Amino acid sequence: MGSIFRSQKMQLVQMIVQNDAAHAVVEAFGEQGLVEFRDLNHGQPFHKRAFTDEVKKCEEVQRKLVALKAALDHENMEINEELGATAGSEELASMLADKEEELHQMTTQELMLKKNHNSLLEQRHVLEIGSKIYAAQAPGTALGGVSGELEMSDFSSSTATSMLSYVAGVMPRLSMQSFQRVIFRSTRGNAIMSSVAVDETLHDYDLKMGEVHEVEKDFFMIFVSGEVLKSKVAKIATYFGGTLYAYPDMAADKAAMAAEVEKRLGESDSILASTATMKRGMLSEVAAQYASWNFAVCKRKMIFDTFNKFDYDVKRKVFVADAWVPESKVYDVYKLLSQATAKAGVETRPVLNLIETKATPPTHLPVDKVCYGFQALVNTYGTPRYREVNPGAFAVILFPFLFGIMFGDLGHGSLLMLFGLSMIRNEAHFEGKKLDDLVEMCYGGRYVIFLNGCFGMYVGLIYNEVFACPMSIWGSGYDWENETIIAPPIFGVEPAWHHAANKISFFNSFKMKMSIIVGVLQMTFGIFLSLLNHLEYKNYLKVCFQFLPELGFFGSIFGYLVFLIFYKWSVPWVELGKPAPSLLTTLINMFMSPGAVALPENADMVLFEGQANVEAVLILVALVCVPLLLFPIPFIESARHEAAQKKKAAYKALHDDGAEEVVAHGEEEHEFSFGDVFVHQAIHTIEFVLGSISNTASYLRLWALSLAHSQLSELFWDDLLVRIKIMHFKINALQNNAL
Repeated sequence: MGSIFRSQKMQLVQMIVQNDAAHAVVEAFGEQGLVEFRDLNHGQPFHKRAFTDEVKKCEEVQRKLVALKAALDHENMEINEELGATAGSEELASMLADKEEELHQMTTQELMLKKNHNSLLEQRHVLEIGSKIYAAQAPGTALGGVSGELEMSDFSSSTATSMLSYVAGVMPRLSMQSFQRVIFRSTRGNAIMSSVAVDETLHDYDLKMGEVHEVEKDFFMIFVSGEVLKSKVAKIATYFGGTLYAYPDMAADKAAMAAEVEKRLGESDSILASTATMKRGMLSEVAAQYASWNFAVCKRKMIFDTFNKFDYDVKRKVFVADAWVPESKVYDVYKLLSQATAKAGVETRPVLNLIETKATPPTHLPVDKVCYGFQALVNTYGTPRYREVNPGAFAVILFPFLFGIMFGDLGHGSLLMLFGLSMIRNEAHFEGKKLDDLVEMCYGGRYVIFLNGCFGMYVGLIYNEVFACPMSIWGSGYDWENETIIAPPIFGVEPAWHHAANKISFFNSFKMKMSIIVGVLQMTFGIFLSLLNHLEYKNYLKVCFQFLPELGFFGSIFGYLVFLIFYKWSVPWVELGKPAPSLLTTLINMFMSPGAVALPENADMVLFEGQANVEAVLILVALVCVPLLLFPIPFIESARHEAAQKKKAAYKALHDDGAEEVVAHGEEEHEFSFGDVFVHQAIHTIEFVLGSISNTASYLRLWALSLAHSQLSELFWDDLLVRIKIMHFKINALQNNAL
């Protein structure tokens, strides 16, 4: 079969190229994706590798790009996804540093302007709200005035000669109650405090952190006697996060200050607008080039990460790289290597050596867009080993078929199929664009959705259901007058069952048995796939003592259950005048009471002649297969290891010169441990025995979900029809009343 069936055969190659061509070579292989480089510096810390500094520089540039991206997202600006030409690495790093510094300065300036604007708003609220409170609480005449200058940290009161002083400002609403209690206690009740909620949401600005928080604030004005209490109250207000503002005594000064505040607010709005325009202009330039910059930096970082995997010969000024290549692509790799070297202007021809190794190659499964979604589902459970049969090749059909069993309905399946087909037809519209998470998930699995819909339609034809309504496309072989079956249906389930009184019982039994049959067949298929793996690895020991015991154990129990299902279907129990035995009871009695079916009192449980003898043989086979699966492999492997050690010792005895044994490239010797092998085989045996039971039971979900889908669809139709009838009745009633 094709490469999707199992991993392509891989070849380990060694490249020896001049250092001047390193960048061009890695870039060429990265664009084509022909090889997977091995790490020749495995175990060496990152900070000791040759290109650590270059990688860190790229990471610093990426940090700057992340900051620019955050600013673009904050301004809701779209990024141009088209890739264009970019400057060199040093020039790009300098450019991005300038952009980041410019953005930082603009952001800081904007925050300062907004903070000043917010202070002006708070000052305006102080003047507006304070005039009402001051008129009620202040003395009849004022003995002095205050300056109209707006100082954010200053506050004003009457002159020092006045006996009554006051403090005005705003404070977060959450701190107001605590602030009132502290003022009362600290002044011993010698203060008059008034507070009013500000109806506008204000902000708190943290210039150091660059953060902005919306805060609900209250205006407060506190009247005290003397400068000592006034200073004390001011410090307490500042401690609780309050901001103190000037409030003139005289009406003329207050009017002048209000006019000045409004003037400055207008100027602040104008400056903020121009600052925002300048910032968006700069970010527009960044958005136009961001994708190209990000691609260039990521590409350069990956190139240097790859350089850190190479071995460098300082004297010959060459680098040595090991890479895994599909055997069918070795010539293409050499051709691309030569082209990249020539493009870099290096006259020395590169060297490509084929290396023999016993190291396990990586799995290479080239998939197309049709198989991609199914292979991704398989990879969530685990990537197949090298040269192991790939379950993804069979999931393309088996997964949609199992879905069809659960979702079998011609109408619902057609809707799902059309949805998947629409996404396939519009691939050009979705490809390469930033999509929502849900849309991206649907687009990535568009072929999965399409095939699920197709198999849902196919199984819906078998069920003879369309939108949960029974249909009779293939005709019916049931005689309604005589209530007898004239002929079996041409295809699918007999439509008359949808109108029978025992409809639910029939479909429950039918779908449950079909789920068991499908599950047992699929698991048996998986056991035979393991045989192909054993043959591929030439592990005939596992063929004899793993494949055969697994097949014997599984077939003697669940293969027998499938046989009983088909046999029970084939016997006309009504014509024989006897009830059909329960398969579940038969299977339980097979293990709990072997041979009991042959007793005279259990005659009604007999399915066929010789049943007791057949079940006894099957039980014996199942019991024998378990120790065959558990014990032989560890002991045989232990014996083989001991024989190999004796041969190795004899070989060393013949070489008294002390020559070292040559080890293949990349080969790693693993110490044999009988305990590890036995524990591994014991885990496999337990997992297989218990998994055979639990996995077979898990396939009953097909029956349960199919039943749930059918019943919910019928409930929906019944509710819809009832609503239509009620609506029709109301319309007729209204028409009759109108007449």
